[in-house]
Amino acid sequence: MNKFAIYCKSYDKDVYRVKTLLESVTKYNSNNLPFYISVPTSDLGLFQQVLGTEGYILLADEDIDKTNKGWKGQQIVKSQFWKTGLCENYLCIDSDCFFIKPFYLSDFMFDEETPYTICHEYKSFFEFMDKFPLEFDPYESFKKERLEIMELFGRTGVIYDFGPGPTIWSAKVWESLENEYILPNSLSFADLIEANGSEFTWYGEWLLHSQVLRLLPKGPLFKNYHYPHQYELDKQFNYTLDKIKKQYLGIGLQSIYNFNIWNH
Repeated sequence: MNKFAIYCKSYDKDVYRVKTLLESVTKYNSNNLPFYISVPTSDLGLFQQVLGTEGYILLADEDIDKTNKGWKGQQIVKSQFWKTGLCENYLCIDSDCFFIKPFYLSDFMFDEETPYTICHEYKSFFEFMDKFPLEFDPYESFKKERLEIMELFGRTGVIYDFGPGPTIWSAKVWESLENEYILPNSLSFADLIEANGSEFTWYGEWLLHSQVLRLLPKGPLFKNYHYPHQYELDKQFNYTLDKIKKQYLGIGLQSIYNFNIWNH
């Protein structure tokens, strides 16, 4: 079993985004961490055709979890990757992300046994959104989603964000959630996602509740552009790739928006 791996859940519409991600992993993966990609069985041929067969291991979603239909199904598969037994910890990364500089195991693991956990209040994002408001308040949905899970586990206090992706996850935490909460309550992980679709909040709040691992907080690993005006403003103010590299390992561009991909 690998101590650490990189994992991406994808599908046919994101195949060329994954190609960009794979190219960046190949270029910057300093410690040769194994890279797994899973897709629906029906998409295996397409991914092999576009990506080739080098630099990654291709898996079928159905071999990870069979309850993987639709958007919520993606959250289930990503969160159940630990059940493959392929690694003890993993970086769960989306198709619309790519690395922009060399990365190392030490970026994700504090020591041999303890991964970092993405855990922060994301104040910079909400500050930005207050300056350039949308028709809705993203903080309200953020707060509601997280308070629901906090209340289930009896936690009060600071509302944390355990994303955005890529996220660092430990099989120990997911296994503890299953054995100590899901199964005793006659639930499935699909039931949790059906009730609340924020898989990284389930992970983070259970880690705080169970203390199965020492929580070593870390801020976002990637510069994430959730909305087009974030991206356009950075381009306008010449927030270049070299500047982004000072703070982040990579960039995440929401695939639902037609951003111009950075020259990386």
